[in-house]
Amino acid sequence: MIAHRLTTLKGISLVLLYCSLVSKAFSSEESGSFLKFSTDFDAKCVVRGGVMIYISNTHRNRKIRVLLERWYMNNRTADRGRSMLHPGAEPEPLGCSLVSDGKQEWKVLKSEWVE
Repeated sequence: MIAHRLTTLKGISLVLLYCSLVSKAFSSEESGSFLKFSTDFDAKCVVRGGVMIYISNTHRNRKIRVLLERWYMNNRTADRGRSMLHPGAEPEPLGCSLVSDGKQEWKVLKSEWVE
């Protein structure tokens, strides 16, 4: 009976150790490395001489929460954007690359995995 309990405890300990290692492996993956900016032609942007800027999550099965800041004509604006990016979802449109003849872009302030 005692030997059986010791075997069970060893088994539970191994499972907990494995879960801990898997958890650390997941947490060591930087969520930001799975963010992808892309562009495509969009009628309202092409009229302005630019393209639509998108962001997407390239991870196969994990969600990413991202905080973005908008830059206009190489100056940071007060605009911030929060998004929940799901794996396999369509890229999320951010805006046109040109607005009033000025360059517009977004930069990642923070990204994190969503469990």
